[in-house]
Amino acid sequence: MIKAVIKTSRYRIDISRKVCEIINWRQANGRLKDAACREVLRKMDSKGLINLPAPHPSSYIPNNRGIRPKEKWDGFFKLNTELIEEVLGEVGLRITNNSASRNLWEYLIDKYHYLGYKRPVGASVKYLVYSDERLVGCIGFATAVLKLNLRDKWIGWTIEQKQKNLHLVINNVRFLILPWVRVKNLASRILSTASRQVQEDWESLYECKPVLVETFVDIGKFIGTCYRASNWIYLGRTKGEGRSGMNYFVHNQPKDVYAYPLAKDYLRILKCTPPQQTILIEEPTSAVAHNFCPDRDSCGLLQQALSQKAKIEA
Repeated sequence: MIKAVIKTSRYRIDISRKVCEIINWRQANGRLKDAACREVLRKMDSKGLINLPAPHPSSYIPNNRGIRPKEKWDGFFKLNTELIEEVLGEVGLRITNNSASRNLWEYLIDKYHYLGYKRPVGASVKYLVYSDERLVGCIGFATAVLKLNLRDKWIGWTIEQKQKNLHLVINNVRFLILPWVRVKNLASRILSTASRQVQEDWESLYECKPVLVETFVDIGKFIGTCYRASNWIYLGRTKGEGRSGMNYFVHNQPKDVYAYPLAKDYLRILKCTPPQQTILIEEPTSAVAHNFCPDRDSCGLLQQALSQKAKIEA
């Protein structure tokens, strides 16, 4: 099927969208998961399973691809780096809803956050944090981690419940207080403000209302004081494994995992079992999924979509 779709278009984006439409691979809000699909298709192309057309010239900027934000925007933004130690006024979060604010967020994260900037896969919400009209930090949220045993055991959901409701969990992927800002308890204030605002903003953008936030704390650098002070729940410590694209690997850097409920009945919502579904296609799709994606690690998401979504309708 994928090879047949490739023959109908010269553009990768058209191919990924068509594949998503055929297997009905969509986000909770109904939008196609074409970005995730393109990632899987690129992986399949690199393994020689399919032959994608060359990337369209407009999909990248010559001599600019791979340049990190801290290099690309160095000297572009005029920042007030005067030391701040006194107690600040009310904390406000401004969502990055235009190219200027997004570029500033990426620049600050890439320059001052120890992990740097990495483009998130899937949905995300990013904020610039201000107090008394002074820029004091950044915070960002993205879709939840696909596999996290500590979280899954704590929630106690079934595989089916997780597959249907994982989109209701989001991840606090970045949190930065600028190095010249040294105000006591500021971090916990920002987290409290963000937890009240992100649910509404996420729903406005993606038409689904998250009920739980998760995050990781690198125990080699931090002890998670601000999360504990903001009443986040400690779930435990990871085994030091990570994910790059669709591949999992051991990095031997354990992290503490915290979670924060955004709704009182979050467990009931997350463990809600979907209604019975009606089978529409008689032929099993497992064999089709195997032929498309023999590499389970690199094509797990597409396998899941093919084996479950292509043959059922809610």
